Amino acid sequence: MLEIIGRIVAVIVGILMVINALFMLASPRAWFRLPKWLRAQGTMTEDRYGSGWGAIQVQLAGGLILGAIAWVVYDMFLKHR
Repeated sequence: MLEIIGRIVAVIVGILMVINALFMLASPRAWFRLPKWLRAQGTMTEDRYGSGWGAIQVQLAGGLILGAIAWVVYDMFLKHR
């Protein structure tokens, strides 16, 4: 039972990470407008990270998150064939 709950939680966290990363990569300003329960921004503010170098940092972080997720998925499902 705990294994099933663990897998469900892992899937939910993965989905939230993908949503956040896609918004971060596509548009940092739109990412800051996501609901607080969905967005994982920590102490970041739209004033500082919504444009300029801060927006580039947010986009880089989104790309890194998507890359890490892709690496994990590849390693779990495709590498061991």
